[in-house]
Amino acid sequence: MGPSLSQLRLLSPEDRALYKKWLRRSLWFYSSMLALLVFAIAANHIVTSVSSEMAGDTMHTAAVTAGK
Repeated sequence: MGPSLSQLRLLSPEDRALYKKWLRRSLWFYSSMLALLVFAIAANHIVTSVSSEMAGDTMHTAAVTAGK
């Protein structure tokens, strides 16, 4: 967890600038990772969502398997 407001006030201006720079870079990094994850999930959904005629209907397959 980061420093509290009272702890930030005790830091020198250089240290505060360094902390803010680190915080911005961390937020950018994790935001980028989240965006990549969302993109990968969307791409996976698009690539793997094939029509039921081509892949076979899941409910139909389950019904045929249960009927045997």
